[in-house]
Amino acid sequence: MKALSRPWYAKELGEPLSWVVGVLVTAVTLEGLQAFSPTTYVPIPSPVLVGVIVGMVLHELMHRNVARRYGLLSRYVVNVLGVIVSLLTLPLPFKIIAPGYTSVYVFGPPSPRKRRGLLESVVAGPSINMLLSFLALVAGVIARVGGAYEAFLWLVQFAWVNAYLAFFNLLPLPPLDGSRCSGSA
Repeated sequence: MKALSRPWYAKELGEPLSWVVGVLVTAVTLEGLQAFSPTTYVPIPSPVLVGVIVGMVLHELMHRNVARRYGLLSRYVVNVLGVIVSLLTLPLPFKIIAPGYTSVYVFGPPSPRKRRGLLESVVAGPSINMLLSFLALVAGVIARVGGAYEAFLWLVQFAWVNAYLAFFNLLPLPPLDGSRCSGSA
């Protein structure tokens, strides 16, 4: 019997390599190759770049770790098609950043604990983005009151990026978290 094989555009990488590729593709999609150029040294990195990378990594880690807490198998994987779509938006004014996703597997008979773990795993990603946004806004207000206007602007942009990540991921459209959340409830 011949083993089933995925087409080239649906291939996945292992988890450690997926994290590296996911972050690099995100940086290149947002900043182009200048993100890695030694001639374009920027003492303070872009709040959008930092916000998206920190937000994306923590978002996916929360999905993965909450699922694992409930005994579910979970890992972050990069998808070749997602990488290609992300990189194709380089010249466009809007970006689609979807190099990978957290895959959660439920084995054995269904149980209320597994169902709850799946739902909490789905909600955990956008929740961390909301928390990051809130904390950045609080820090921004403190910076503004303290007279650090540039820090205030940086933190507000960081907060906006994470609020957007949370809102976008909660849209009830597959494969976003919002559709999985409404399907799990």
